[in-house]
Amino acid sequence: MEPFLIEEVQARLGATQVEYISGKVFFNTNLELSMLKKLKSAERLFLLLKKCPPLSFRGNKGRIIQDIQKLVNENPRCWLDTTAVWRSLYDQSAKQLNLCQEYPDSKKQKLEEEKHIENEKQKMQIILETDTIKNQIEDQQKCDTHDVCKDILLPQGRLFLENTPELIQDKTIVCNSYFSFRVSCRCSGILAKLFTAQELGKIIGIALMKNFGWKADLRNPDLEIFVHLNDVYSVIGIPLFRLPLASRAYIKTAGLRSTIAWAMTSLAEIKAGAFVLDPMCGLGTILLEAAIEWP
Repeated sequence: MEPFLIEEVQARLGATQVEYISGKVFFNTNLELSMLKKLKSAERLFLLLKKCPPLSFRGNKGRIIQDIQKLVNENPRCWLDTTAVWRSLYDQSAKQLNLCQEYPDSKKQKLEEEKHIENEKQKMQIILETDTIKNQIEDQQKCDTHDVCKDILLPQGRLFLENTPELIQDKTIVCNSYFSFRVSCRCSGILAKLFTAQELGKIIGIALMKNFGWKADLRNPDLEIFVHLNDVYSVIGIPLFRLPLASRAYIKTAGLRSTIAWAMTSLAEIKAGAFVLDPMCGLGTILLEAAIEWP
């Protein structure tokens, strides 16, 4: 799926510095979160904490554990900066959601207000009279309600993201800022023969608690740390969205994976307005993806 994702992030997001390794694509973008959610060929999206060469397996098991702990201990500032970006995005997202719930008819209010302002302008032309105080109040109301549900801007960074220090260099970050967290670890290759994923997660989790004072919570954490270690690379990231991008609101019954269905429809080079026939459609996932992407 990497070629499909590379093509999509370049075409849909105008992404730069695109590169990939097996199963993962890295890129830079400065678009809104709503645009990132429109990616169809990706399973999940992460803020990148670290992308390193594979761990060395020389020496005894204790030496390997020390190398794993270095993923946390060597550059704690990177962890603090990236979690600060994540927390900022999370807080802004929650704030925007509350505003949207508080003002569900903000668009309607905006249209009504614009109509009211236009009527006032016409009235002013007729009677040649201006009520300054009234206009100031209307302008203030317009500022308060304008784009109340506007999308959040994602800071320029690297998706599966590489942190951009200049964005947060003025922020004061306290090392013992409270987080509950969980480490989700995947390992393969030589490392998988020496440690289970649970053991690796525990090693990294203990290092995080010692360095930053965070609290482990396996059931309902504030923050999830994703770790993937194998013979080719070591990658650590934070999920950007709680739900996978592959979860489609318009697909109610699980069938063919939505990412695969989208890739198949993209290969068909469907034009807008074309008729799409799938005589063995099953649950119709391919047809749904085609209808949404190329109506």
